[in-house]
Amino acid sequence: MLGQIKKGWNSKLSLALWSDRITVKKSTRKSSFELVYGKKARLLLDNLLPVHRFMIQEGIDVEDPLQERLIQLVELDEIKMEAQKQNVKAHDQMKKLYDKRVTDRKFEIDDWVLMWDSINEDKGNYGKFEALWLGPYVIMEKVGENAYYIQVLQETIRNCQYMDST
Repeated sequence: MLGQIKKGWNSKLSLALWSDRITVKKSTRKSSFELVYGKKARLLLDNLLPVHRFMIQEGIDVEDPLQERLIQLVELDEIKMEAQKQNVKAHDQMKKLYDKRVTDRKFEIDDWVLMWDSINEDKGNYGKFEALWLGPYVIMEKVGENAYYIQVLQETIRNCQYMDST
């Protein structure tokens, strides 16, 4: 779209945003434009039709615009409810796929565990080869369904012997 010259990206931004807004999304099966306005987006070519022919195609009755607007609002509500149902369906499907891969872990007292370092989880807070796991810890007591009291493991391996290949 920009070609060799990259400096004019801001002039193309509105076109890219419009393209995204009229694109039908997989999860809702509707475009963002359709969810907001209740109708599919019309391209400039569609506006070249004569007004009378347009009104016949759309079945618009000129005599009662208030009734027509009420019908549009009801249709918009129906479109939004359908999109919400599709969104819930997509969410349930993703949850089902996730749950298939999850393993149920049960820990017992005296088990050794590692703890995820959620403070440094964000990108940029850790180096490329830094570990994001803390520990090892030992489980001291089970407090709830998935809650445990842990203690830093006192035994650490300090003397490691390496075999040198030279």
